[in-house]
Amino acid sequence: MVSDDRNLGDIATELILENDKVRIWNLVVAPGESSDWHLHENDYVTVVVEGGDLDVEYDDGSVESSPSQIGSWRYHGDHRIHRVTNKTSSTYKNVLIELK
Repeated sequence: MVSDDRNLGDIATELILENDKVRIWNLVVAPGESSDWHLHENDYVTVVVEGGDLDVEYDDGSVESSPSQIGSWRYHGDHRIHRVTNKTSSTYKNVLIELK
C-alpha cells in the first residue's frame, strides 16, 4: 500500500505523444511485475494490444481483477491512487489515451 508521503510514479511506461487535446502512453507490464503507484488527473481510455488480465491494487489496500483480452478497451473516469500487477505468464501491453 502506498503512503501519502511516497512519491507517485508515471502513469505508464512511455509517453509517445502529447498535444493540447491528449496524452498517449504505452504501458508495458512484464509477468510478475507491477506498474508504479500513480494517479490519473484526466479521464482516459485504455486499449489492450498484448496479454490480458491484470490486478488493480488501490491505496486503501483493496484489489480488483481487471479481465481483458487483446483489442478490449475501457473508459476510465474514476481517479484513485493505484497500481496494476501482471500475475500472468505473458507480457501485458496497452495504449493509454488521456483526454485533456
